This record gives sequence, C-alpha cells and structure tokens, in this order.
Amino acid sequence: MSSANIMSNTMHAMGATSDVSLRTRQSLLSRLRDLEDGESWQTFFDLYWRLLYNVARRTGLDDADAQDVVQDAVMAIAREMPQFRYDPARGSFKHWLFRIVRRRVADHFRRLYRQPAQADVTPESLEPSAAASLSEAWDQEWERSILAAAIAYVRAHANPKHFQVFDYCVLKEWPVAKVSATLGMNAAQVYLARHRVSQAVKRAARRIEAERLQGRLA
Repeated sequence: MSSANIMSNTMHAMGATSDVSLRTRQSLLSRLRDLEDGESWQTFFDLYWRLLYNVARRTGLDDADAQDVVQDAVMAIAREMPQFRYDPARGSFKHWLFRIVRRRVADHFRRLYRQPAQADVTPESLEPSAAASLSEAWDQEWERSILAAAIAYVRAHANPKHFQVFDYCVLKEWPVAKVSATLGMNAAQVYLARHRVSQAVKRAARRIEAERLQGRLA
C-alpha cells in the first residue's frame, strides 16, 4: 500500500475521532513499518491527526491548509517509517514526530509565500512561529491530546456516577453544591468521587504518555 493509499483510507476520519482502544499491544511503530497494515495506520491516524491538525492551526493556517499539513505529515511518516528504529538515546517518538511536523509546516508556508501576495502571508511567515514558539505549541497540544485520551479511558472504565461528578466538577466547573443537588449526593461524596476519578485520570495520562513516547499505544 502506497503512502497515497494510506491517506485515502484515513482522511475520512478527519470529521470525527474514532474510539481507539488504549490497550497496549505489540509496538505500533513496528507494525507501521508494514505499509499494507491498514488497521495499524488507521489506529495511528486516529491517535495523532488532531494533534497534528491543532499544531498546524496554531501557526496561523486555516482549516484547509492545516488539513494539508496533516496529509503531508502522514505521507512523510509513511515514507520514513520503514527505516525508523526507536532508540531512546536519540530521542522520543514525540520529538521525531515533531521534527516531521515542523518541516511540513515550514514547507507549507514556503509554498504559500511563493503564491501571489496574500495579506496574511509575509516573509516572516516562512518561519511560522520561530522554533521556540512552535515547539511550545507542540508541547501544549501533545499534553492536551494525552489528557483527552486519559479522560476517554477513565470514562470507559470508571463508575458512571463518579465520572459524572468529575465531568460536572472538573470539566464543566460546576460548584459542589450544584453537583450535589443535581446528583442527589452530599458534599463529602462529591469530593471523594471527584478525587478518585481525578487520580485515575492522572494515572492514565502518565501511562498513555509513556507508551506514546515509544509509539507503543495501540
């Protein structure tokens, strides 16, 4: 399967993130070396496309251009993956992926700049956010993607009522009194449920990040 075919099989996922199992299996990176493994490439896309897209948007690109960056990045990853070998001494998978995205964003701005003059494309845009600021955006979006995956994992495994407490207290920022009245719980029960789920989310986030740094999350 060519890199172009990989993209045709995965771009349909742009509209919504698939429910991705967070169970650790054989290294995802090792399976991605097989370009014919459509299931693993779909898993990779589901895990990472929004991260790539959000980083591209934060450089000032619009929706269409950001989607182009995602496509270019995935195709570049497909080209490089057969030769890629994870080596902790040389850096994490996160940093390898960032280097690819940084190149694709810079390439996209260069293409825009070669086009007829546009009000929002300046010579300074060729370095879309100076390395430090792009790196900061990448780190922030990486953390957001880890947290989103951790919350999704805990939602699927926690006591539903306890997760509802977490949702209301932490995600929706409701006051404890409102949560207590809505769910028919006393304040102590609300505090305890919120604490338990919050701790579960933190544990899940640590595990997920450790696995993703090695490309092991499937």
